[in-house]
Amino acid sequence: MPELTPEVERELAAIDDALTGRRVASDLAELGELALALREERPRIDDGFGHHLDTRVERGFPGRDPRRRASGRRWWSGLLSAPVVATVATALLVAVIVIADPAGQDESGGGGGTASTQETDRADGGAATQARSGGASAGSAQDSSGLAEPLSAITVPPAPAPGSPGSDGRVRRQVERSASLTLAARPRDIDTVSARIQDVTRRQGGFIASSTVSSSEGATFRLRVPTRNLDAAMAELSRLGNVRSRAQSSRDITAQAVSASSRLKDARTERKSLLRQLADAVTLTQTESIRARLKLVGREIERARAQVRRVNNRASFSTVDVTLEADRRAGAPSSDDGWSPADAARDALRVLEVAAGVALIALAIVLPLALVAAPAVLAARWTRRRRREQALDAV
Repeated sequence: MPELTPEVERELAAIDDALTGRRVASDLAELGELALALREERPRIDDGFGHHLDTRVERGFPGRDPRRRASGRRWWSGLLSAPVVATVATALLVAVIVIADPAGQDESGGGGGTASTQETDRADGGAATQARSGGASAGSAQDSSGLAEPLSAITVPPAPAPGSPGSDGRVRRQVERSASLTLAARPRDIDTVSARIQDVTRRQGGFIASSTVSSSEGATFRLRVPTRNLDAAMAELSRLGNVRSRAQSSRDITAQAVSASSRLKDARTERKSLLRQLADAVTLTQTESIRARLKLVGREIERARAQVRRVNNRASFSTVDVTLEADRRAGAPSSDDGWSPADAARDALRVLEVAAGVALIALAIVLPLALVAAPAVLAARWTRRRRREQALDAV
């Protein structure tokens, strides 16, 4: 190992100061910048993998039990072979699917006598509710009141789109979603329903972006809700009043996410190249030119990071516009969450039915296997005992 000279120790101390945010001597400022740049490029492990490693470190990296011998297999170990386990698992899965949905029925909430709910999905960046025309009306057109025109007899397919070669083949998509909901409540219930709208938003992990509440005229809310909770939030909000209109839209933004990530990757690659050039620079002119370019690339990386965060945020959070109208003819808001003790009893009975069906099918599969395997196991045990007796007799 080479000896640490005072100069080397001073450079190492400068690197430590730069990494901890302390001031670095002016003649070693370039070394400190290089250390910070290299730290930004270090590989980052996945959170799940890091937690797994921490758990194994705490347990002292446990391995196989050395006292467990390969010859100490139990008689039933043959029943746990991969083909048998796969067959049993497949049969259980089929049983659960058949018992849980025997007739392929579609159970969807109807809103309890409220106005018809209309939902429109989009993937082309247009308006949430749009009409397609090809000489005649070919899609569903909606006006501002939420009423839909009937479909025409002839449906015209959409025009071919070029798509995005860099993102169309990706399995994991980035989708931006939004929704709007119009509810009606009695004037004296406006404040109560408004408070419940805020409670639902917080319970689903969202927040109120803007709101206007008038006890006599109604209220408007703009909510930001995690996309994964959008459907649950819309279901809860729809139970707070009489639904006058409801619409949802979605737009695929995978191409924008791929483009932003590519720009960030290109900028980081260029910074790595510049850092290597800076390490090989021999003249002051070259050093100054490369450092100036590094500053520009650094700003480009920050812009690309911000763009990636914006695109990811658009996919992670959905915008929901809720309009609450005052109507004296509207019914009283629901006072419960729609789940009663009778519902609990029905759910418990359903769970017991499914469990009994799964147990019965598992028994029908395991019993023949046990009947087939039992003679083989008994024969193997008798053979081992016979060999042991012969060995003892020979002694």
